[in-house]
Amino acid sequence: MNNLHAIVQQLVPEKELMPTTSASELIEHVCSNRYKKENCSKEDKQGFKQLPRVLQDIILLIDLDTELNINGVLGFIENSSGRYLDETIDVLGRIRAVNDANALKEIKDILREYDAGAHKLNDDIQHLQQYEVRSYAQTHPILDDEFYDRIQRAEEKLYINANQENVFDHLMRYIEANKKELMDEIVVYL
Repeated sequence: MNNLHAIVQQLVPEKELMPTTSASELIEHVCSNRYKKENCSKEDKQGFKQLPRVLQDIILLIDLDTELNINGVLGFIENSSGRYLDETIDVLGRIRAVNDANALKEIKDILREYDAGAHKLNDDIQHLQQYEVRSYAQTHPILDDEFYDRIQRAEEKLYINANQENVFDHLMRYIEANKKELMDEIVVYL
């Protein structure tokens, strides 16, 4: 993350617009610019940790939501986003998405029981050949049917599967309630 100021400037609206930017607009702006090549890569964990916390929170939730929609919770865990499982749980707690935080804590506990943390699962997929297609069980042979059943039951408690509020609703309320402090963190980079 070579130029933190430039990255923040690309992720958020212009400085003049920040005072009137709503939580929804800020999230939308970060979502629109999150995956541009020149913007922050979570692979650079130190650089990512230097971003204003509200931007880290938004990015972590974008990545959680994307992975859950595309690959489910196990895809989230085994991909690079899973390396931020603890931080994602913290964000969910901070924005009061308690059911989701508890579901991810339960999943983390199951992973720990099987000695299958995010780093281990991510390392397993790094050994695959490009374009190699394998089932989750083939990629991670240490996991059994009971593991998958327990993960599935815990995953069903997440907002994406349960009939509860979306994490972005919680995030918008959190940003609006703490707007001045959060925006002040961002503006110093603009």
